[in-house]
Amino acid sequence: MDSENLTVEDYNNIPVYYCPHCLSLKIKMLNNYIDYCEDCGCTDIETAHIDEWKAMYRKRFGKDYI
Repeated sequence: MDSENLTVEDYNNIPVYYCPHCLSLKIKMLNNYIDYCEDCGCTDIETAHIDEWKAMYRKRFGKDYI
């Protein structure tokens, strides 16, 4: 898919990678094969739809992500 032709809906349907322990979206790749959370160092990375992740964040922290 050509990134220049993505609609907002298309873009929002791309899964986000997040840390299930701290819900950070700051996921980095080490040596092209190990994903880890830059905030807490966890390597247990998961994916979700952005709306699903926002709901998890709101439930845990009691506010929307800014």
